[in-house]
Amino acid sequence: MDNMIEIAVIIRRIVLLVITIYLIITALLYLFQNSLIFYRQPLDPARVAQVNRNHPGAEEITIQTHDNEELHGWIVHRSGKKPAPLLIYFGGNAEEVSWMIEETAGLEGWSVLLMNYRGYGKSSGKPGEEYLLSDALRLYDHFAKRDYVDRKNIAVMGRSLGTAMAIYLSANRDLSKTVLVSPFGSMASIASDNFPFIPVKLLMKHQFNMLPYARKADNPMLTLVASNDNIIPARHSRELFKTWRGIKSWQVIEHTTHNTISANPAYREYIHDFLGKGMY
Repeated sequence: MDNMIEIAVIIRRIVLLVITIYLIITALLYLFQNSLIFYRQPLDPARVAQVNRNHPGAEEITIQTHDNEELHGWIVHRSGKKPAPLLIYFGGNAEEVSWMIEETAGLEGWSVLLMNYRGYGKSSGKPGEEYLLSDALRLYDHFAKRDYVDRKNIAVMGRSLGTAMAIYLSANRDLSKTVLVSPFGSMASIASDNFPFIPVKLLMKHQFNMLPYARKADNPMLTLVASNDNIIPARHSRELFKTWRGIKSWQVIEHTTHNTISANPAYREYIHDFLGKGMY
């Protein structure tokens, strides 16, 4: 009898320990989810000076948001004509976009807008789903009015987290084309895959459910995915792709991962062919 009581006590302690660990992990994920989703990157003043010195076609700009935060970045003028087509770029969750200035070298016919999210680079404020989506509209509305922009030919490109803003913009504004690199239908669904025993959909503040917006987007879209993406598995990208309302193309970049997809020459080739003259 005493042995049975001892076993029951041990089992109870183990159960309490497991529950305690579970609650601690859940609490930590909830408290630190912003840091996990938005890995904010700084921008060294020396890098700003380097860009402004070495890239005369990159115009440094600051845009005020509806709630008086400031978004900082560049518009890179690669076209010899005005008004010119504009490509709006939204980066990944750990991306400071000044590196894309070099990536646009040699681009003809397109201007490219590169703006850091709130809290990234020199942009003020804190990132969040509602803010980032709202800021995407703000950027479009601001630059669509510029006399050097061809309003009938504004395209958008998003990578990873940035595909959420690209999709949202495509659903709410008149865009000519959309490029999505490693897109997802729902960030909460990806988190559920990583933490199957935690109710992440109840805990996540920034769920980025983009499927309803994809159903509204009717401009031509190109999806590029890495063959070995273990951060955003292909099935999540495929779910978004299938939901897209407009004409669409699906391309897999072989022998690449989530972080190396853009290093493959095929990456640029697909984008060039899709956008036409002017890309890379």
